[in-house]
Amino acid sequence: MKKRLLLFFTIIITATIFIHSAIPGDESQMESDSVFLIFDQIVTFLHLPNLFNEGTIRKLAHFVEFSFFGFFLSATVHAYSGFKNQIFKILFFILAVPVTDEFLQYFSDGRSSQVRDVLIDFSGGLFGFFLLWILTLIIASSKKKKNTAEE
Repeated sequence: MKKRLLLFFTIIITATIFIHSAIPGDESQMESDSVFLIFDQIVTFLHLPNLFNEGTIRKLAHFVEFSFFGFFLSATVHAYSGFKNQIFKILFFILAVPVTDEFLQYFSDGRSSQVRDVLIDFSGGLFGFFLLWILTLIIASSKKKKNTAEE
């Protein structure tokens, strides 16, 4: 059940990424503006300095979205076959999805394809991968300590 749930979330996140690629530029801009307004209201309410503009928020959203992708992709691969001998495959897909995402954007009205976005998305995917890897090492270490303590 756990494996299927992880696979389901990985597919949903990937589909969401590709669906967003197909959204025309003006609709994508309206969505970004809405998110920025909400962020701006929160920052204003908390009396914090607003260090971000709409473009920064947009790039940060990409990073976060791909962090989730990298995390769930890595968790899915780990659940099915572990990390051993699978890291290259994970990294391949963490790069292939952003490249495909930008390729799809090239054909969407009012959108463009940028290498910088691939790098941001890939960095987010790597962050998710390393986050899962670190969590896996911590959990394995704590299990090992627990088993050692019980002996």
